[in-house]
Amino acid sequence: MKIGVMLFGCSVLLASAVASAEPVILSSGWTADFSPSIAEGANRSTAVFQLRGSYRVSLPSKGDVFFDTTCVGIETDTTVGKDVTAKGTGRCEMKDKDGDKLLSAIDTVYDGITFTLQGGTGKWKAATGQLVSREVFTSQADTRWTGSVPYPHLTLSANHTS
Repeated sequence: MKIGVMLFGCSVLLASAVASAEPVILSSGWTADFSPSIAEGANRSTAVFQLRGSYRVSLPSKGDVFFDTTCVGIETDTTVGKDVTAKGTGRCEMKDKDGDKLLSAIDTVYDGITFTLQGGTGKWKAATGQLVSREVFTSQADTRWTGSVPYPHLTLSANHTS
């Protein structure tokens, strides 16, 4: 069964010492590889995924920030009639051009992902907040999906250390 992969495109908040909300735009391209699905019952199956991609986060206060991103997780599909729902969890690591990492927990659904920012290294050490993204799939096979986030508008709140 195909697993709905969610794009990992963790967005960053670059507020100063005080938390604030800042609108951001996330764009990306990614590929997700899946393990073979394991049946949990007549209408449920689970697979492990790894997602790799390049993400651009556009912030009004900082301009464009580019990240090399890797996510790993597990996702379960449930089929009811012709409807399939997907839900999963995982972890993501985004590395900027300086090698600083932004870390997040992720929750996935068929065509979206929620990133909960959990700090990182260097300038991202104190980053917190959450973003929600919608994905567009450009190709799908049983074990490999590719896609992008061409247009989402995201809002985040976070602390950032310079």
